[in-house]
Amino acid sequence: MRVDLHMHTTASDGLLNPAALVQAVQSAGLQVFSVTDHDTVDAVAESETHARALGIRLIPGIELSAVWQKVEFHILGYFVDPTDARLLAFLRGRREGRRTRLQAMLSRLRVLGMAVTAEEVMALAQDGNVGRPHLARVLVRRGFVASTDEAFDRYLGEGRPAYVPRPDVTAADAIRAIHEAGGLASLAHPGLPNRDAAIPDLVTAGLDAIEAYHVNHSPGLTAHYRRLAERRGLLVTGGSDFHGAADRDHSSRPGMPCLPEADFCRLEAAAEARRAATRQ
Repeated sequence: MRVDLHMHTTASDGLLNPAALVQAVQSAGLQVFSVTDHDTVDAVAESETHARALGIRLIPGIELSAVWQKVEFHILGYFVDPTDARLLAFLRGRREGRRTRLQAMLSRLRVLGMAVTAEEVMALAQDGNVGRPHLARVLVRRGFVASTDEAFDRYLGEGRPAYVPRPDVTAADAIRAIHEAGGLASLAHPGLPNRDAAIPDLVTAGLDAIEAYHVNHSPGLTAHYRRLAERRGLLVTGGSDFHGAADRDHSSRPGMPCLPEADFCRLEAAAEARRAATRQ
């Protein structure tokens, strides 16, 4: 069984709409996948409809942005209920925060001589969950930079002149929101700098898993996070972080890498155990 639990649609910063993403999933020969858009579950229902028609299983997911000691983290949620009222209220606040952040970044870019309108960026985000990747694509389109990687390296990355941090939601808050929606919480792409030091605190906050398999993880890093997960009693997740095209941080196609079937089965069993405990 081929399993990829990390990919994105146009509901956040992916390039493919749900129907096109499911077609890419089918072409990659996946049997199980998860849509984990940033701070939104808007694409889950449509993705599930297309997946069911093709006999592919969708795991409802999300990727929440949060901070730990002023460092930005992403927390993946799996088996969440996309209709949960508490989760939807949490996400409405996140969406408004993203729009406020966009205005602040646009102001900084104007000072640097790059006049970009919010309407241009929101058009790419389809008036939904706007993020830095949408702004980076507009900068490329307008000729201010040659690539989205350059946009982040020069202007939008952390510590760059147009970077604005998101309004603070703690990693513990993100884990709590996922649990309240019936899901399991996994630390996304932990191979980025300054992640390992946070893991004890995240475990205390209820972290369930670590994303050991990721396109940016070498075999050595994957082995490291598997060992760390075992020591901490955590599950293991993984996926391609597919956004519709290859770039520095995302795989060129779904299923690169996949999560081993045995790890998925353990994740699924833990999700069922949580649902059973909730029903009691």
